Amino acid sequence: MNLIDTHAHLYWDLFESDLNAVIQRSIDAGVTTIINVGVDVKLSKKALQQVQDKLANISGLTAYSTIGIHPHESVKYSLQKDIDNLEQIYKSNRTKVVAVGECGLDYLFDPKFTPTLSITQIKNLQKKLFQAQINLAKKINLPLLVHCRDDRSQDPQNCEAWNEVLQLIGNHPAILHCYSGLPHTTNYLLPTTNFLVSFAANITYPKNEYLREAVKALPLERICLETDCPFLAPQSKRGQRNEPANVLEIAQLIAELKHVTLEKVANQTTENVKTLLKLT
Repeated sequence: MNLIDTHAHLYWDLFESDLNAVIQRSIDAGVTTIINVGVDVKLSKKALQQVQDKLANISGLTAYSTIGIHPHESVKYSLQKDIDNLEQIYKSNRTKVVAVGECGLDYLFDPKFTPTLSITQIKNLQKKLFQAQINLAKKINLPLLVHCRDDRSQDPQNCEAWNEVLQLIGNHPAILHCYSGLPHTTNYLLPTTNFLVSFAANITYPKNEYLREAVKALPLERICLETDCPFLAPQSKRGQRNEPANVLEIAQLIAELKHVTLEKVANQTTENVKTLLKLT
């Protein structure tokens, strides 16, 4: 059985002391391919370097990386310079960089990080940065790896960010990372063909029944798996560091929800990712 973690941040300091053990647990759990995801220029470069210098030498593991700037960085980027730098990282190893992202829109704001900007200003900066990365993805013919989060603290039905993200992406291929769409968004996605919907371990949280319903609604051919490690540990390990091995727990829950075997989930989700990201 081979599973793919489509979204990990293995360069985080939390993995520095025991990365080899983390990777061995991943392989033992059947998670044999990991996408190491960048969130700014510096960490996109670090993600690729880790893949090249460390992860490529581990037997039983295949690793790739991405180039991207997270929407939280939108208030401090130098747009054209940073986009050019992302492209140069891609050109340094075209076989290992497989997507543009993590990029997108995040409308759950912490005012203390942007005390001088209005919400409207921040949203506009995020959209400008996201569009620049969409343009880059089209230029270098890579799929997008998309981050999207709405602020539902006042309105539990808010889907502003999701509506705008999907409009901006259009028909470009993309993985929708750590899916959080409401039924309205899930229904919109059903007839589309250019998206993979990526489920993280937050589908195991008791309050997230709407995500488990999304798993049931979406065809298995449209689903992929991720950890977003070191964040979002599954319910069985809440409060602990997350790691790629926990993709197995996500796959097991999806198998239960869809009344299929674990092997079918593993085989289909792996094939989905290989097709979209053009992995060999």
